Amino acid sequence: MSVHEARKQVRLLLDDSSAADAPTAYYALFHPPERSAIFTQKDGAGRVTGFAGRFQTGIDLFRPLVTMRCIDPGCAAEVLSQALLPGRPYIFFANANQLPLVGGSLRVENERILNIYHLDVSRFRPETNVLIQTRKTAEGLPRCVISAHGLEAVAGLNWKSPAFAEIYVHVDAQARQRGWGRSVAAAITQLVLAEGRVPLYLVESDNEPSLRLAESLGYVTTGARQVYADVVYMGHPEALEQERE
Repeated sequence: MSVHEARKQVRLLLDDSSAADAPTAYYALFHPPERSAIFTQKDGAGRVTGFAGRFQTGIDLFRPLVTMRCIDPGCAAEVLSQALLPGRPYIFFANANQLPLVGGSLRVENERILNIYHLDVSRFRPETNVLIQTRKTAEGLPRCVISAHGLEAVAGLNWKSPAFAEIYVHVDAQARQRGWGRSVAAAITQLVLAEGRVPLYLVESDNEPSLRLAESLGYVTTGARQVYADVVYMGHPEALEQERE
């Protein structure tokens, strides 16, 4: 099945207008098709019950990113067995409610649970900082940068879909407490809004500086969470059980 045909089926399982689904929906529906592979599962009536996708990204050239949306562990085991190779490492990035479904299929390490924040436009106030330079990555995504005396603050986009864009912020340790992070985050937020998209910010609950920054700009939690983890595919649980017997 082509990526185009698989995406028609997967769209039934995702709401690409929902901030909670947006990170998974970006990869499943909008990631460049030449770097995407999607595998679906259907029930006896021919209805799609789940999918797993494997995507080549710039995050790690040697470990594809994997996302999924399934209704139960059996569905997850089937689609993961189609998408992944035993013994191979991957990056797992999916809604946190999918993690309990992977069972013995995946060995999960370095698990991070990220809260999905979205911008409340009524709370956002644009800022002006003459130090900010706007650049573009090789993929054409914008970056807002403050660079001085060998120190740097950067805000950019991890991805963008028709409705959403996920921002990130990085500030050199020695450049913190200068307001640079807030300035570049405000600038990239304003660029996303100007394109007609809703900015998202994914952050761990214990990352207090990032939470304060996001909330000061008007980002509010959606209540949804996304898991980001290092995983190794162990194989189909039923096959593993047969081997042990």
